[in-house]
Amino acid sequence: MKIWHKILDFFVTGMGFGAITCLLILGIVSNSVGVINIPLMSVIVVFICSGLIGELSFLFDTNLSYLIALLLHLIGTFTLFSIMMLFNHWLIDWQTLCIFIFVYIIIWIVIRLTQEKDIQKINRQIKKRNGKDG
Repeated sequence: MKIWHKILDFFVTGMGFGAITCLLILGIVSNSVGVINIPLMSVIVVFICSGLIGELSFLFDTNLSYLIALLLHLIGTFTLFSIMMLFNHWLIDWQTLCIFIFVYIIIWIVIRLTQEKDIQKINRQIKKRNGKDG
């Protein structure tokens, strides 16, 4: 049962990152192109692809080296991003590639900082517990 919880957690986290990213990009782009109408099916495609990108995080829970896992995650993420763009009939050009790379880097910085904060919190709890035991 625990595996299903992890799968759901990865999927929902991916959907969250995807939704936030999509809304930010639309908010920035809409100033220069005017009102943007997005069909419900396009939103669903964004959610599904974002959730599947979140599922790729399992690569970091394997015995792969971090660099290999990151490379596979990047390739998988780009593949799902491309599928999303094609399904939604959105243009893939040098600007969208630059946005993809920028967003990928920003999301990984956020994730790494969050992980670092969690590690520090766990280390403080361990030190606190060991201090009380000794």
